[in-house]
Order: sequence, then C-alpha cells, then structure tokens
Amino acid sequence: MPTPEQQEEYTRLSAQLQSIGQRYFKELPHGSVSLVLTVNQGNVLVEAYDRMGRKLGEIPNQWTSKEFRSELETAFAKLTLRDENITTIVSNPMRLSANS
Repeated sequence: MPTPEQQEEYTRLSAQLQSIGQRYFKELPHGSVSLVLTVNQGNVLVEAYDRMGRKLGEIPNQWTSKEFRSELETAFAKLTLRDENITTIVSNPMRLSANS
C-alpha cells in the first residue's frame, strides 16, 4: 500500500503525463484512451491502450516528433519508479470541444 506521500507523487505524475498526452494527442495511436508510463534506467516508454484495454502502440516510435519525445524525456527520464507504472486517461480534445 503506497504511503500518502507516494500517492500524492503518483497523482502529480499521472496529471503531468495526461497533460503531455493531451498536448500531443494527434501523435498517439488512433483510439488511444489511456497511457501507461514506464521508466527503465532513464529510458521513457509510454504504452497507449484502447477502450478494451488492448495495447495500440508505444511512444516514442519512428513517428514521434522531436518535441513530444523531448518533453517526455525532460519530464520523466530522471524518475525512479518502484515496481509500478504511471497510468492516465486521455481523450480527443476535438470531441471535448464539440460536446461543450
């Protein structure tokens, strides 16, 4: 069970990942609704999943912009995660504005 401090940090990192994912939503695999961040020895990997929990792809990949890649590395490369991943929800910003 995470301590309150660990839970607070997880929440902060999840919000940060969500913000970056929303900003670069067009670069995510089509149908992405959730992102899972893993950091292994400074290597940042984000997996994108659909509504059914199927893995759609990994970021960064050959199509990832330098800006997106750089923002992920700047935000998370120095992060040390203890046997856990950071998970967040993303949604198409165009759908959000259409429903407003």
